Amino acid sequence: MPRCVLRAATAATAATLAASLAAAAPAPADTVEFLFAPVGNSFSAFLAGDDPLVGKEIISARIYLTVESLPGSDAANFWTDITLPIEPFGGNTNSLYLAGSDLGWSGSGTFSYFLETTMLNGHFVPARWGGETPGFDFDGEILDGSRIEIEYIPAPATLAPLTCALCAFRRRRAR
Repeated sequence: MPRCVLRAATAATAATLAASLAAAAPAPADTVEFLFAPVGNSFSAFLAGDDPLVGKEIISARIYLTVESLPGSDAANFWTDITLPIEPFGGNTNSLYLAGSDLGWSGSGTFSYFLETTMLNGHFVPARWGGETPGFDFDGEILDGSRIEIEYIPAPATLAPLTCALCAFRRRRAR
């Protein structure tokens, strides 16, 4: 095959490759939930190395916390923390500390907090994780629906189309 025709075929293949990559839809994110420890409790867990979450990239998190402070109790005295099995990207964190006093809560009643954030972005890693919600000076409970939702990418979005395009490119080039 003359060199100019080979170059034209290579350019066309490269254009096809670029179009395939541009048309590839990003992989939809999956979500995993982590729960806070109940008031007066703590817990410890472990994310094993063979867990399907390990290595997945975290792209977003939503924190939902609703607390009932019983009559005679002060929501300002509530606090909870959790450390997650995450290797955070630079400037991010793998732990949360939420205190009623920092959130402006006071007195008895129902109090809610919501935050959508990228501060937990990173990768899931095999690690011990856990949380604590002491009840020393607080009488109440964390209500159902309180959770941390973490969105992650299940697999690289362009890997399959890229692999297919490269295989086609190599087949054409081998001819």
